[in-house]
Parts: sequence; C-alpha cells; structure tokens
Amino acid sequence: MAAQMVCKQDELQIIVLGYNRSGKTATINTFLGVGAYHQGEGATHSVKREGVVVGRKVTLIDTPGWWRFYSATQTTEYIKRELVLSTSLCPPGPHAFLLVVKLDNQFTENEQTSVVEHCELLGANIWEHTIVLFTKGDLLTDKTIEERIKSKDETLEWLVRTCGGRFHVFNNKTKRDDQSQVKTLLDKLDELIASNHHRPFEVDHIKLKDIEKAKKADKERGLKFKEKVTEQRKRIKTGEVLPLPEIRMLLVGWMISGKSYAGNIILNGDHFTPGKVTEKAESRQGEVCGRNLTVVDTPGWWKFLPTKYTPGKVKLELERGVGLCKHPHAIVLTLPVDVSFHEEQRHIIQETLETHLGEDVWRHTIILFTFGNLLKDTTIEEVIESEGKALQWLVQRCGNRYHFFGERAKSSSEVGELLGKIEQMVAGNCVHCPIMARQTDMETKAERHKADNDVACTDDVIDALYREWLRRDEKMIKEVWKKWEAAMAACKQKTDKSMDNPLEFQGESQSMDTISHSETFQDKPSYSTAAKDELQNDKNDQSIQRQRADDETLASNLKDLLDYEWRRRDFILKELVREAVKELKRDGSSEPDPKEQRESRDKVVDWLLKSSGYGSYMSDSQDLLNVSDKDSHGSNMSNISK
Repeated sequence: MAAQMVCKQDELQIIVLGYNRSGKTATINTFLGVGAYHQGEGATHSVKREGVVVGRKVTLIDTPGWWRFYSATQTTEYIKRELVLSTSLCPPGPHAFLLVVKLDNQFTENEQTSVVEHCELLGANIWEHTIVLFTKGDLLTDKTIEERIKSKDETLEWLVRTCGGRFHVFNNKTKRDDQSQVKTLLDKLDELIASNHHRPFEVDHIKLKDIEKAKKADKERGLKFKEKVTEQRKRIKTGEVLPLPEIRMLLVGWMISGKSYAGNIILNGDHFTPGKVTEKAESRQGEVCGRNLTVVDTPGWWKFLPTKYTPGKVKLELERGVGLCKHPHAIVLTLPVDVSFHEEQRHIIQETLETHLGEDVWRHTIILFTFGNLLKDTTIEEVIESEGKALQWLVQRCGNRYHFFGERAKSSSEVGELLGKIEQMVAGNCVHCPIMARQTDMETKAERHKADNDVACTDDVIDALYREWLRRDEKMIKEVWKKWEAAMAACKQKTDKSMDNPLEFQGESQSMDTISHSETFQDKPSYSTAAKDELQNDKNDQSIQRQRADDETLASNLKDLLDYEWRRRDFILKELVREAVKELKRDGSSEPDPKEQRESRDKVVDWLLKSSGYGSYMSDSQDLLNVSDKDSHGSNMSNISK
C-alpha cells in the first residue's frame, strides 16, 4: 500500500515495549524531538508522554523493561502488571506498538522466548499491531538493515515475519531537527493502522479490570501489612530494648543479591571488594550510629540451582563466617527486588540456611531488600504481597522482620533504622549459636552431604559451573578494561564529541550477549558424554543411574541457568562503567599525566567493582585485575590471571 494513498490518523497512540537498555526512552525522545528525559532503567511504572510531531498529536507510553533473556515467570509480578496496565493510559487502546530491539547484539532463541512471553501478556493479537524498531542504527555502516537481519539468525527473521514484515531503524544520535527517520516511521505507522482498518488494539478489558483490582488489593494489603509490622515494632518498644554497644551480623544470600554492597552501606565505606570477598568469608569492623559493628560477608549460592550443586567451598565459608562473627546477633538475608521470587528460591534458601546455620536460624534472620531505588512509587509491602505465597512465607518465617536499601548509598538514618530492628530482634532472643543448634542433627546433615557428594558427576557439574563462570568473569573484565582505555584516549584528545557519546559494549570480540547456548565448556570434555560413559559402567546401580540422568538433564540446561545468573551482573557492571566515563568527562578538562591516568584508572575500576556488589566468588587467585606499571603507560591495559 503506497504511503500517499493511506488515510492518516489525526492522533496517534503508541505503546513502546522492550527489555532493559533496549533504548525505549531514547527512542521516544527522538520521536518527539525533545531533549533527554530519564525514565530510568528498571522503572516500575509506565509513563505517558505527548507531543506534536509533523503537525500531528502523538501519545507515547514508555513502559517498564524486563531483564533480557529472562522468561516472564522470572519477571516480578508488579512489572508484568504494569506492562498490561500500560494500555489503560491510552483508551480505548493503542493504535500500534513499537517493539524496541538493539542492533548491537545477537537475537537468540532465549531472547525470542522472552520477547514473546512479555509482549503476549498484553494479548496474543499484539503482533498484528506491532512494528519492530531497531535502535543503534549508527552501527549500520557496511550493511543495510535487510542484510543485517538475514545475517543475524533465523530468530530475528522470525520476529520481523511475525510482525508482518514491519520494521524500522532509529539512530538516536542524529540531530534533533532531523525528522526524516521519524517521518518515515510515521508513514509505516499509517500503513499499519490502515491495514487494521483504523481500529485500535483490542484491549482485554476483563483482564485489565482483574489486574487493576489485584493491584489495588495488593496495595491495600500492603498498607495493612505495614501497619501490622509497625504495630508489632511498637509493642516490642514498650518493653526494654536497650541499645547494643556492639552488633555482629552475617550477610547471606544468593549470588548477585547485593551482599557486598549492603555491607559497604552499613559500614559507610568501601570495606568489601567483590572478587576477593566472595571467595572467602571476610569480616570488617566499624563504628556506626554509636555502635561497634562487625559485618561478615559470605560467598553466595546459585539462585536457580539445587543446593547440592553449591560448591563445597561456599558451604564451608558460610559456616566459617559464623566463627568470624563470633555468634552473630543477626543473619541478614539479602534479596533483590527486581527479580521474581518463587517456591524454587524459597526451598533453596530454607535448605541452605537450615542445613548450615541450624533450624532455629529464622529467629535471628532479617530480610534486607536491595536495589530498592528501582521500585520508584511501588512500596516493598506491595512487592511482598504481589509476589505471592513463597515470599510471604519467607517474610513471616523471619518474624515479619525486613528492611529496605536502595542501590545507591543511603543516609545514616536508614542504617540506624536497620540497627534498631536488629536490637529489637535481639531483645526477644539471644545471639545465634548455629554450631550448638546443629549438634542435635549433625548425623542427619552429614548423611545428606555424603549423598550429595557420592556421585562423581555432581562434582563434574559443579566444576563445569565453576569454569564457565570464571571464563565469563574474565571476559567481562577484559571488555571493561578495553572500553575504559578507549574512554581515556578520548579524554586525552580533548574532543567533546568523542566523550558526548555513551560508552557502548558491542565490542570487537564476542560479547556476553553473543555467547552461543550450544557452546561447550572450555578445556573440559562434554559433560553429557562423560555422564553417558559412567552410566554404561554403572548399569547395575539404579539409584546412581537415576542420579546421573538427573545431572545430565541439568547439564544440558546449564548454559541457560548461567545466563539467568549472569544477565543482571553483566548489565549493572556496564552501567557502572558508563557512569564512570561520564565522571571522567566532567573531570577531564585538562590532560592527565601518565601517573594521574594510572591512578584514575585504578580508582575507577576499584570503585566499579566495589560499588557493584556483583563479584564472582569463583576467583581462583589473588585479584582478577593485575595492572602493571608497564600497562599504565602503554596500550596493554590489563593482565587477567586465573
């Protein structure tokens, strides 16, 4: 249908969808021809934005993003609800959807599944109203977009085909007054709307009403729950709650839950360094709010894998952390608010804590929710209510004791409130003595450990997990160093243009987003083959055969599980580097000498690792980063050692 023959819609209503960092907000800025507007990655509410574009009124809905590669079941309930509720901001329904996809990454089968599951939350007929909008159009230097789609893989072609062959490319770095790409997109939108006979997307009003009702109910229950907890604290305060001159706490949680970062907030300094701390339990002291604090950070366990696949060193360090704490006043369990919490996680947490810290551990545990800044206007009580029974069970098991930290540093009053909650908890208990608590069932626990370790293939899975995480960690650090070197070089040239652009991580080498899911672990034969060989040798032992079959199934899905573990760390580290480069831009008014350059690099990378709270507990050696004096004067930026 020729564009000039299409009857144009006077007013356009468009919903913009996409994963975190796909470029949704930048796309809306380009569309409306306005300056930067910060919706914020991880925002939990849809935002309505309006403007006049080429003489036409346009309404664009900026929606919350999901974690790339995460299935819909791994996205929090409040994010999924907001995606559906975005249609209520443009009644009677949007004329079109823009599905934003970045061109600088491979579109894998996992991403395909993720996109389909999240988009179809709004309705299975969404594809009839959708245009795929590719961002990072500036990367198309030697290929057309059609060539790029075909050269990627079948999944990207499938996505475009599912959307009726409709796609467009945006370069969000073009000059603000250049509206040529916007006009072309408007023509494509007009064609799409005409093909649907100018009927807007049919909203499922029953589903929308149910979600609005559920959201309202969760909000009301959240308020009541908060009132209940507040009243509970008041009753404790009526008793004798004396300030403790010393407080000892043990930080526990799964990997990438923010333990190290929380420890630094509590102690008000850079006391824990991911990559070092996470290999072994480590104790730090400080004086905060008039109290002497001892905070012990411990290695984390995997979020998605059963406890029997937790490396033995992690289990030992978790128990050793108790000794470093000299019987903790509090077990602080960190939980990030930006990922889902299901029965699987509840079971892993329960088994891990009760096995290694004793069954009475719950009397001494307080939940610390991390990444709270992502919630915006959503309260933590709403999150607890909306996530369902698994999280509610955990909170109740901990005596309704919980606290809330944002991603960035908080005021001392917030830390003081946490310490006050710990003092109230101690007033009703005593210090935790997990070694004593475990003596009564030590024999049972020992048998459980033995069962976990009897089958050799379990160790193979753990070892494979270990190697792959290290490989990814090293790859990430190399990429960070390479981009940091480029930023320093740009600063040295004193060109505003080079530093105005955000730091990108497409990389000449294979990035974290392009790791093939069929790829086998390096320097190790395929686990599936090894498992089959062992099964052949153990035909007569049915129990071992079943165990090996289970492990083989797990190994076949190991890459997917690792991707789930890795994605958030990958994203957040890259964000921190971008922030570091912005800081460098602000402070780079004069050219630094080699010594200042080296100190600046070391400072920012050290800050990067400490601030993220997402180091690997798998570090085999000293530091993952070893920078020599020679490197500081040349182009060889890093020496990554295992």
